[in-house]
Amino acid sequence: MVGLGILCVVGFFSVSCLGRDCVEPYETAKKVEAHTKVDRALFEAWQKQGLPVPYVAADTVYVRRVYLSLAGRLPSDAEAKAFFADQSADKYEKLVDTLLASENYVDYWSLKWCDALRVKSEFPINLWPNAVYVYHYRVCSFLKNNEPYDQFVRALLTASGSNFRVAEVNFYRAISEREPLPTAAAVAQTFMGIDFERLDPKAQTNMAAFFQNVTIAKTQEWKEEIVYWKPGDVAQKLIFPNGTSKTAKAGEDYRALFADYLTAGKCPYFAKAAVNRVWYWLFYQSFYENPDDIHTPCLNEKVIDLLAEEFVASGYNFKSLVRAVANTAVMRASAIAMDTARSELALKHAAIYPLHRMDAEVVEDSIRDLTGTTFEYSSVIPEPFTFIPNQSRTVTLADGSISSQFLILFGRPARDSGLLQERNNHLNEKQLLYFYNSGDIYRRIGSIFQASDVRNLPPREKLEYIYWKFFARPPTDGEVKAFFAEYESIRDKRLKWRAFLDLCWSLLSSKEFLLVS
Repeated sequence: MVGLGILCVVGFFSVSCLGRDCVEPYETAKKVEAHTKVDRALFEAWQKQGLPVPYVAADTVYVRRVYLSLAGRLPSDAEAKAFFADQSADKYEKLVDTLLASENYVDYWSLKWCDALRVKSEFPINLWPNAVYVYHYRVCSFLKNNEPYDQFVRALLTASGSNFRVAEVNFYRAISEREPLPTAAAVAQTFMGIDFERLDPKAQTNMAAFFQNVTIAKTQEWKEEIVYWKPGDVAQKLIFPNGTSKTAKAGEDYRALFADYLTAGKCPYFAKAAVNRVWYWLFYQSFYENPDDIHTPCLNEKVIDLLAEEFVASGYNFKSLVRAVANTAVMRASAIAMDTARSELALKHAAIYPLHRMDAEVVEDSIRDLTGTTFEYSSVIPEPFTFIPNQSRTVTLADGSISSQFLILFGRPARDSGLLQERNNHLNEKQLLYFYNSGDIYRRIGSIFQASDVRNLPPREKLEYIYWKFFARPPTDGEVKAFFAEYESIRDKRLKWRAFLDLCWSLLSSKEFLLVS
């Protein structure tokens, strides 16, 4: 591999002086501005901590960041160049809206929701493939139709019927221990953002009572099960998590009463939990000490409260919530700390954009898009519906049981717990070694130059093409100089093509490529 000296994101932090000049080509010389109440709450927190307002990320950084965050894919070179050339003041909001209206948003955010809802055919969830696909389709419909979030949750909590025909009942079947206490724990975690084990035993028992009559029965059809509410014969007093109570009539479905409690503004955690989930999915960072428990200390309660209030006022419009978070100052901020001595504090208070590695599925799809190659998946079960066509995008995999060694290496969650932190988006040495040493990756990179329109480009145009494809930006003067110094040093003209191959390998294994920055 040629020694090209590629500047990677991790190198940003070599800048240590407060009030430093902006670092090109990754940020502008302009400071982030507060456009909303949420932004002003962020600015107040930064000021209180003595943190400087960050620079605005360069357009080429921003466009890549937003495509990866909302659509789960790299922008094409044409898309990146179009955004870069757009001079309109509202181009940031327009890009967010365009991506939220795309099929890619539905596919990618369905993946996120299927992590949370434990959509998996095999042990320990055991939904079975038929149910997995109907459940996945229901999640996609929720996002595609922008169904109000409270209605979606109510549908999950109150559904009855066949797991193959009524998709929503799979919420209950996707709980490995199908008893009242584990069911209440899953509801608390998924829709209230609460670690159920931290509640006192009495509170746990009170909440479990709402799900005590959820019954699951098998049928004579292959792996079909019926989920239904078995009505009680007498009235029962039920106590909600906020301490209020209600006497349910004989035969009444207690699940509907709990759904009322969640969605009618009586539960202080319902909207906040959704806000925390969206914030974490966009930035892989939470204001809560434990992202999976909003009872833990919060660094900026005001931001969470403002977003939750807007979410409720919108009629629980989930897309509006994603849009609100995606349009915050954090999304537009540079990932480079103004003062590296305080970079951890800046990161903690969202005073810089939080660097994180692409999701495993997105890394794989990015390699697919760059190289024009396909991937294969496997399942531990030889059952119907486990064959996935090679041309399918990895983010559209419905079943958590269907995977690959690549996805396992890059931290795809097992979907056993539904916890936010079950997915591992940290870059580690094993992953870098894989890119440095994988013959499969090297062969895939070679396919980039098999297309005649790429192979026949002049060297400078070919270099520009590669940088736009990998980084959504042109190469810097320093990168051009470094590459051609290496290129010209190759005496045998027949071997000069290897410089471009090695360049692609260098870029693919760089932190600037693998991190959402």
